[in-house]
Amino acid sequence: MQTFPIQKIIEHGPGVKSFYFPKTFDVRAGQFVNLWLPGVDEKPFSVSAVMGDWIEISVKRYGPFTTALMECREGDYLGLRGPFGRGFTLQNNALLIGGGIGIAPLRLLAQELNVRGLRFVSLLGAATAYEIIFARDFQKQSVCYFTTDDGSMGKKGLVTDDLVDIIAKEKIEYIYAAGPEIMFVKTKELIDPLGLPYEFCMERYMKCGIGICGQCVLDDSGLRLCVEGPVLNRDDLKEVTELGLLHRDASGRRV
Repeated sequence: MQTFPIQKIIEHGPGVKSFYFPKTFDVRAGQFVNLWLPGVDEKPFSVSAVMGDWIEISVKRYGPFTTALMECREGDYLGLRGPFGRGFTLQNNALLIGGGIGIAPLRLLAQELNVRGLRFVSLLGAATAYEIIFARDFQKQSVCYFTTDDGSMGKKGLVTDDLVDIIAKEKIEYIYAAGPEIMFVKTKELIDPLGLPYEFCMERYMKCGIGICGQCVLDDSGLRLCVEGPVLNRDDLKEVTELGLLHRDASGRRV
């Protein structure tokens, strides 16, 4: 664990912010870091971008930790350790499907694909417009489709509503997804019959981050999400029986 001052904070809307820290390590899209808020807790977050000497972590207020994080100011010191886990592979003619704050790790993935000259299309959805973070950046790099629950940006509905049609129209050969797990369930249901390879960026309650405690093991695969994940591919997910089920808490119980 190393402590760093927050260099900059950008507020995207109520309860959605990006925090910027000095870059002292290399990180790949899909990997995560553990962020320590002294006196509160330590939680895992995906890195959403690397920009020069900065790394960016984008967060949505959800529970006690993120609520406390929203009160932090520029210059406050937080702890970082990582990066951990397995990130995305880089494929051509891909579709990036992001739901809510799951858009964050796809932002770094889009940067990496763009640097390598690989084509991709973005399909991003959220409850409302301001939660589709970095929409303009995605539009600069790719063809974009947007959906919102309230219709405030793009089409009103879910990102999966027109998924099959978009895959056919854009001649997609690979799928990346990050977001709520119910989105993965529907996405998997739609693309498995198409035979397309895919990678999902998953999340679970994590403690150690290095594969020792077993807290983030997925039933019945034995995969430790902090080591073999958080990015899992189609073959990995064949053995996972808890996709879309309630997550386990700190005690290992489903809540």
